[in-house]
Amino acid sequence: MDYRVNSPFEKLQLIYKVGRLSFSAGLLVLLLSIYSINRTIIDKYSLVVLAVYSVVSTVLFITGKRALLFEFLLDELFLFLLVIKGAFSYGFFSLFLLFPILFSSLFLNRKQSLAALVVALFLQLIYFAFNTGGFSLENLIQFFLNGMGLILISILGQKIKEKLENQENYLSELEKLQEETAFYKRLYEISANLAHELKNPLASIKGAVELLANGHQNEKLLKIVLDETERLDSIIKDFLNIARPIPSEKTQVNVKETVDEICRKFNEEKECIIEGDTISAVVEPKSFYSALDNLIRNALYWAKSKVKISLRKNKGWLEITVEDDGPGIPEDEWEKIFEPFYSKRKEGSGLGLSVVKKFAVEHGGFVFVKRSSLGGAAFTLRIPEEPEDESSDIRR
Repeated sequence: MDYRVNSPFEKLQLIYKVGRLSFSAGLLVLLLSIYSINRTIIDKYSLVVLAVYSVVSTVLFITGKRALLFEFLLDELFLFLLVIKGAFSYGFFSLFLLFPILFSSLFLNRKQSLAALVVALFLQLIYFAFNTGGFSLENLIQFFLNGMGLILISILGQKIKEKLENQENYLSELEKLQEETAFYKRLYEISANLAHELKNPLASIKGAVELLANGHQNEKLLKIVLDETERLDSIIKDFLNIARPIPSEKTQVNVKETVDEICRKFNEEKECIIEGDTISAVVEPKSFYSALDNLIRNALYWAKSKVKISLRKNKGWLEITVEDDGPGIPEDEWEKIFEPFYSKRKEGSGLGLSVVKKFAVEHGGFVFVKRSSLGGAAFTLRIPEEPEDESSDIRR
């Protein structure tokens, strides 16, 4: 039974169901108390009807939160069965009928709420025809006034429903506009950050080229041009990796061999430890290599002396954990670090971990960070052991 409510209508439906259950149970307890004191006042028929009504109210409360036409018809019928045997007076009957009529006009469409209204009027006609000895002038006036009250309350319910629907539509549109505003705001931030990241190496290249053009020929200037060109190339490649979709073609890749290749490529003084069994992953190889490259590169940069990479299978998932003994990452930054251009490195573009995040998402997995037993950060990349797209071309 799930009673989380997300709209005014759902809240009102929950209130009505709770009210129905409380009314039936409370009235049953009251009549039982009276019956235990004086059995001549309350007959067994009323107690049986009310007991059945309480059970039905409980079932309707448990089975779900969406109100249906038959619920309101049952409410009207049970009220009618109680009044014809004198469990309460006609005045209370006409008053209690206002509730199913009001709420049916709120929750049901016009035809269904009209059906509930017609049934309520028909039950009152039956009451006057068989319980009061016919239609006297007084009975006709009472029926007319009560009928007008039911009609007016039904119209009022329709008006309230229209206002609530308009309010919901307004809030929905407002939420959509806020999401669009947040999206474009983030897009502008990414554009500004990209321009900033491209501006710095371009400025260095421009300065070096101007000096070279003025006859200042030396290896230092050429190295600046070469280094900044490579930096630009790296930024653009990472940005393209985030922007364009990952190719759908997947291949079986030996994870341990890929990790070992990346570790050897950096040839750092820091120790790179690889633990775990030889496992294979069915992935798009280039994006997989790029994701691991960024994870290991990031760990080696922050590590003091060593990086540990653990490979394992865990309940249908392939897990690759990259840990370092560096300063670690504060918990309030664990989500931010995967955003584009968020970086603590002066020379970093802030795109590396975004590339990892994109790879994980597009392969049906996820990546998260926590504190490492080595003292630094521990990134875990988790992807399904079996590819989501079974039609992929898997070459073994």
